[in-house]
Amino acid sequence: MWQYKDKLNFRKYNDLSHSRLESILSKFAELSIAVIGDGCLDIYWEADMALSELSRETPHFPLPVTKERLSLGAGGNVASNLVSLGIKDVKLLTIIGDDWRGNEFLQLIHNEGISVDYIIKSIDRITPAYCKPIRHGLSDLSYEDPRIDFENRTQIKLDLEKKVIQYIQKAFMAVDIIAVVDQLKNGVITEKIRSSINEMAVNREVVVDSRNNIDKYRNVILKPNELEAIQAVYSDKNITKVKQEERIEVIQRLIKKTKCPILMTLGKEGSLWHNDYDLIEIPTKPVTGELDIVGAGDAFMASFIASRNAGAEVEESAYIANLAAAITIQKTKTTGKVTREEIIKRYEMISGVRK
Repeated sequence: MWQYKDKLNFRKYNDLSHSRLESILSKFAELSIAVIGDGCLDIYWEADMALSELSRETPHFPLPVTKERLSLGAGGNVASNLVSLGIKDVKLLTIIGDDWRGNEFLQLIHNEGISVDYIIKSIDRITPAYCKPIRHGLSDLSYEDPRIDFENRTQIKLDLEKKVIQYIQKAFMAVDIIAVVDQLKNGVITEKIRSSINEMAVNREVVVDSRNNIDKYRNVILKPNELEAIQAVYSDKNITKVKQEERIEVIQRLIKKTKCPILMTLGKEGSLWHNDYDLIEIPTKPVTGELDIVGAGDAFMASFIASRNAGAEVEESAYIANLAAAITIQKTKTTGKVTREEIIKRYEMISGVRK
């Protein structure tokens, strides 16, 4: 059983060789991976304000939408990134509603080649979606209006909860590694479903990304970002940021609470891994230019679990995931995805090493 120890073996990791990177990525085509949790639809509406005319009925200038772009978000985007990385078999277990967004979600799933065997459609739920109007004017400047969000406001019913647990059991039997995306307050992962995952995770490697419940998981690898870790540790206080030297205390407190190894993402500074005795800093290289962090965590998660499933060590997997996140944030105004070829290109650019 995993046990916390006060003695730490600290080191930095940035030693991945070109040949080792290629060896890990080459195995992606043999893998089968399941993503369990909240899937949603990301919708981008491009509005050309030069075409807008004052409404006759209201004192407003409407947003003339000239282009609509749809993509998979949250767990859907993790699954989409796995496909983009060349994973052979990608399964997504989520719940969608019997609505237009659910139909669009399923169409994107079909287009991506993601298995629909574990997707549950329910008339009692709505399909989560984040709608993002983007205004364009006469100049090159554009900006995004406040999002229009579709979210469920109540928890799933008991019969649906039971069905999800049955599907999770099947998924655990079908693959060697599981990604859990627990993002929405009233999403797929209820307390009972979380407990079931904790029990089944004893026999499978499970990596969890959870916005509000990272400290409620057991027997898994936790992948919080810095804010999520801080809020889990200081839930009774209004603390959202700590000094760099205080991060160790945050990760140690979270590890004592959960008895789980933790990979904490740190944005432009990379990531930090801590288990019972190793504390490993996996730095990243800065990225310049216009940036968009949407989807960066999804690309990180997908690349990390794929690398782990391909036999990479944790620090190697985190290094590759850092590369993926750096690529994704350079893809603006879209839910970014990453490919193996882009990862190799990024590695060669920052290391100066080519095949």
